Amino acid sequence: MSLASKIAVFSYLLIAVNIIVFLQSLTDPEGYKTIIQTYGLIPAQVMSGEHLHTLVTSMFLHADIIHLGLNMLFLLVSGDAVERELGNFRFLGLYLAFGIIAGLFHSYLNSASAIPTIGASGAIFGVLASFAILFPFRWLLKLFGFIPIPMPAIIFVFITILTETAYVSSGVVENVAHTAHVGGFLAGIFLTLMFIPKRQSSKD
Repeated sequence: MSLASKIAVFSYLLIAVNIIVFLQSLTDPEGYKTIIQTYGLIPAQVMSGEHLHTLVTSMFLHADIIHLGLNMLFLLVSGDAVERELGNFRFLGLYLAFGIIAGLFHSYLNSASAIPTIGASGAIFGVLASFAILFPFRWLLKLFGFIPIPMPAIIFVFITILTETAYVSSGVVENVAHTAHVGGFLAGIFLTLMFIPKRQSSKD
């Protein structure tokens, strides 16, 4: 029996929760700074075995409307198809796993950092990797500056992760957790490949 779903329930629920949390932050900007310090992922704490819950809570916090908008756009584009293909609960489990592994990867490579890391990007990079594996020749729009260029998903993801890896190697754009992006992407590749045989065998 197939686990595929007709409705991508959790993709839209995750988008809604992220938007609601962000809208709440607008009502009390100063209080939101405290929330970020409390529920954002601080690598030094995680590597000390403290505040491990922030590996999850940090995924639902965003710095500004652009940060939120871009993340939710990518989740909308890729999450819907991936969830329909893999099934609702499997998708949710993978999404959370991608985000947690991304947070651990980022924490390990930045173990002395006391700067809070927030955002769903790590989990979403995992979903993008799943999308490229499941639908390699579906077309996506890649932004080069402000110019959208259509390309197959597999090329889109290859260029995106190559760019992220270059950022990690160079150390530029220090206010962006590129290491979390790379960690989420790697988790997306390995975990999706692990689950594809089970998904296919269920149809036999």
